[in-house]
Amino acid sequence: MKHLHIYPYGDWRFYFLLSLLVFLQGCTPLIGPYSPVAYQNATSLKVETLAMMDKATDPYDEHKNEVEKLFIEVNKAHEFVQGIPSNSISAEQWAILIKRDGDLMGRFFSHWHDSKTLSKVYIDEFKQVISDSFDQIICLEANKKELKLCNSTENKHE
Repeated sequence: MKHLHIYPYGDWRFYFLLSLLVFLQGCTPLIGPYSPVAYQNATSLKVETLAMMDKATDPYDEHKNEVEKLFIEVNKAHEFVQGIPSNSISAEQWAILIKRDGDLMGRFFSHWHDSKTLSKVYIDEFKQVISDSFDQIICLEANKKELKLCNSTENKHE
């Protein structure tokens, strides 16, 4: 009597390896590990960005080079988090924040460029939006190390 294979692709080892691969894929972390460099970049660049925004009452051309240097630094921070394995959530947060034609830093600095100067009221309102965006990036990074309750935007403004 001939031996019948119940496994169409060979023996049990194929299914074992397939099961192992599926299992290991399921164990892949959803977010990259904590990075003190990424945390430092986010906190430092938050302060630098908000300080640069305060200068928007001056003509843009007086600070054009500083704005370009700031964008170089935030792009470097974005590149850094993109290089961390399984860190797409953090990288996407940075991408949204720094997008030149986006609604956050891009909108503010483009508006400053186009308007030449901005009012203190506009700057202060937009600083809060940018500050909250950086806080989300900082909170995500901090929670990779140790689960913490981050200040929500609603609680900060009461």
